[in-house]
Amino acid sequence: MPNTILSERYVDLGVKAIDNNNLTKAIRYLNRALSLNPESYLAYFNRGVAHDLLENLHESLSDYDKALSYKSNHLGSLHNRAIVLRELGRLDEALESFVLVLRFTPDSSDVHYNLGMVLSDLKRWPEAIEQYDRAITAEPCKLDARLAKGTAYLEIENEEAAIGVADEMLSISPDTVDAHVLKGIAYYNGLNYASAMTALETALLISPDDHSALLHRGILLLQLDRTLDAISDLTCSLKQHPDCDEAFYNLAIAYAQLGEKHAAIDALQTAIEIDPPRQTRARKAVEFDPLRSEPRFKAVVSSKLERNRTQQ
Repeated sequence: MPNTILSERYVDLGVKAIDNNNLTKAIRYLNRALSLNPESYLAYFNRGVAHDLLENLHESLSDYDKALSYKSNHLGSLHNRAIVLRELGRLDEALESFVLVLRFTPDSSDVHYNLGMVLSDLKRWPEAIEQYDRAITAEPCKLDARLAKGTAYLEIENEEAAIGVADEMLSISPDTVDAHVLKGIAYYNGLNYASAMTALETALLISPDDHSALLHRGILLLQLDRTLDAISDLTCSLKQHPDCDEAFYNLAIAYAQLGEKHAAIDALQTAIEIDPPRQTRARKAVEFDPLRSEPRFKAVVSSKLERNRTQQ
C-alpha cells in the first residue's frame, strides 16, 4: 500500500480519536500519518486541533502554520490559526488573520463573531458591534454574538441598547441565563437597582450556581448595604470561578465594611495577585479607608510591591 494512502488512514483514525476526545491517541495517529507523508496538510491541521484542545497553543499554531505551508487557502487552518493568535494575545496578528479568512468566506457568522471578539479585546467597540451585527445577520439565532454585542454596548455606557439586545435574546430563548444577567448589569449601571435585582434573581432561578449572576447580585447587594448576603453570593461565585479577581475585590470591600480587617486584606491581596492593575484602584478607593492604618494594607497597595511582582 502506498505511503500516502496509509497516511490518510492514520489521519482518519486521528480524526475519530479527536471526536472521541482521546487527544493523546489522536496525536500518536497523526504523528504516524506525518511520518508516512510529511506533506499531509490534513494531518498537520488535525494535530493542530488536538493540540488546541489540549491547550498546547504554541504547538497548535505551529501545526496550523505547517498545514498552510502546504495548502495556503485551507480555511480550517486559517480560521483556527486566527483563534489561537487571539488566545495567545497576539491581537494585531489575529485581526489580520480574520480579515484574511473573510476574503474566502465573507458570510461566515463564526468568522464575523470571532473578528468582533478581537476588536472587543482591542477596545474598538463600534467596529466590534458592526461585526457582531454581521454575524447575527448571517445567523439570527446566534446568541453568543448577541451577548457579545450587548456587552460591547455596556462598555460604551449604552445601557438602553444592552437591555434591547438582552430582550432580543430572550425572545429567541426565554431561559437564556446570560441574557438575564446582561439585563441585570445594564440596569445596575443605570442605577435601577430594583430592576437589576429582578433580572439577576430570574437568572438564578434558572441556574442557581451561575457564576456571573451570583457575582453581580453580590455586587448589587453590597451596594444596597446587605453586606452579609453579598459575602454569601460572592463566596458562592468563587466556587464556580476560583480565580475571579472581581469577586475577591468586592469581598475585600465587604469585609472592610464589617471591620474584619484581616479578611479584607487577604481578599484584596488575592484580587491584586490575580489582576495587578487593581492595586492602583485599591490605593485610591474610599471603601478601603478603614484599612489605611494597617501596615499590611499599606504593603499590599504599595508601588514597590507592584514593581516586585512585575519583575518576578
